[in-house]
Amino acid sequence: MAQFDVYANPDPNTNKSYPYFVDLQAEIIADLSTRVVAPLVARDELHHAPLQVLCPEVDVNGERYVLMTHQLASIPMQTNLSSIASLQEQRYELLNALDFLITGC
Repeated sequence: MAQFDVYANPDPNTNKSYPYFVDLQAEIIADLSTRVVAPLVARDELHHAPLQVLCPEVDVNGERYVLMTHQLASIPMQTNLSSIASLQEQRYELLNALDFLITGC
């Protein structure tokens, strides 16, 4: 698993609402047994426009999703997951969302 990579949500209890998640954890602490992730929600599933700085829109294979930064989670490191996309090009938007979540700035 790598920072800013997107993975399909393997949990049958949540993958309808949150089909993907993004790994947000820094590579320098990759040896931990868990990864910090945030779910993605299809943009057209939301009934209101989210606060863009907190929940930026991202493109995953041609589809629009919203990063639910305020729903951060820690998941066990799983080596059998395969990345389906990378959001590396939106690195600064994702980091700004995390910064806004923690500092409000």
